[in-house]
Amino acid sequence: MAEQTVKDLKKEIYLLMHKAQSMLELSEEGFMKGKMSSLDQADELAKEIHTKEDVLTAALAKMAATNSEARSILSVPANVEKIATTIKRISQNSRERIKEGLLFSDKAILESGKLFSKAKEILKKAGETAVTGAPTTVENVLSETNALERMANDFATAHEERLVAGECSPKASSNYLCILYAFDDMGAYIKNAVKKLSGK
Repeated sequence: MAEQTVKDLKKEIYLLMHKAQSMLELSEEGFMKGKMSSLDQADELAKEIHTKEDVLTAALAKMAATNSEARSILSVPANVEKIATTIKRISQNSRERIKEGLLFSDKAILESGKLFSKAKEILKKAGETAVTGAPTTVENVLSETNALERMANDFATAHEERLVAGECSPKASSNYLCILYAFDDMGAYIKNAVKKLSGK
């Protein structure tokens, strides 16, 4: 088999990001429609991402001693795995919500929908940066990710105020806040991956 190049590994990173995007789409379906089967599929993808991350990191580490580009992107697969871990937190809380019959307000459902949409769009663009490295795409992803983190934080603050005002149940509230914090963390890992890929 021919020796892998950094370009080959960047394509693999793109495919890994695409898997994370698919995982997020399945988690959204599970969350919005209460479909456990979608959450099961998302969990399967998480396992695939975990396995692939080990392989990619090992391949990059092998190259890193003699290749500065491989060294600079060494932590990218681990960041993608961390993205998958945050998505898994969303699917775990969705499972709990379905099992326990927790009711979310229309506002919480609407806010979640906005976060899912923005995060899917960002992950798609983040994957593209692995292959193209286009500076405009990189800047766009970083700016959109900052917006995602702000949105998650703003929703969390507003929700805490609703909780204090007695407008929602503590149990459903805690579940929803865990989902919001997962989106916030996801943003940080996407930024880390994209910065490394673009040499920032």
